[in-house]
Amino acid sequence: MKPYNKNFVFQEMNRYSKIINSGTCGNYKITKNIIKKQNLQGYMYENKEEYDVDMIQIYKNNINSMKLTPKEIESSYEAIHAAHGKVGIVGLGLGYVAQEIARKCNVEEVIVYESSEEVISLYDYNFIQDEKIKIIKGDAAKAKGEKFDYFYVDIYEYELTSKVVDDYKIFKKLHEIEEYAFWGIEHFLLSCKYEDIVWIYIPENWIYMSKKAYESLDSSGYINEYKPLDEDLVKKILLEFKEVLNEEE
Repeated sequence: MKPYNKNFVFQEMNRYSKIINSGTCGNYKITKNIIKKQNLQGYMYENKEEYDVDMIQIYKNNINSMKLTPKEIESSYEAIHAAHGKVGIVGLGLGYVAQEIARKCNVEEVIVYESSEEVISLYDYNFIQDEKIKIIKGDAAKAKGEKFDYFYVDIYEYELTSKVVDDYKIFKKLHEIEEYAFWGIEHFLLSCKYEDIVWIYIPENWIYMSKKAYESLDSSGYINEYKPLDEDLVKKILLEFKEVLNEEE
């Protein structure tokens, strides 16, 4: 079941491997390398399968900065599926999320905020201009306010920190947003204890995304390798969210 169906995941990786070319722009470089299974962790589960894949990666000053992996595809699936209307995205990366959201017939416009001119140049080098997609260079937290049906923040480099709370406050104040989501929301909520989360107002779309991700994880069998986030960390972030979320109820 998507997003944990490996045929789907590899099909996506292969499709983008044919679109995105190796190249360099300033301090950034796109490479394609055959990656062994031990380097490929899934979203919310420990990978134990044998496979090698041709993986696209962006390096900044020879340090891996972004990559298109099974984890990236699995973790962005629910956000892409939920996107609708006018969509805001913070973080361009390799362009996968922006491209997939723009392909949806119920999406009218996609505004992407990206601070790196080099990342934008590499994106423009690889993708044909899409009239749905508008890329704004600069600090997303200082952008002009907009009205969004869906807003997705994708800048957390596979880590959960207090920045998700700080950014939530900033972007909700800056823009008029109907539905807000951030990378890792499903893993965060599914790692919370019921007795901690029951007293906090959780946005309906967060609950729905987490429910769908759990159902997919369960039906795929990867639930047996599920790995929750650190208990103390998720409780800390949940308490930081508590005040701002409960005020919105």
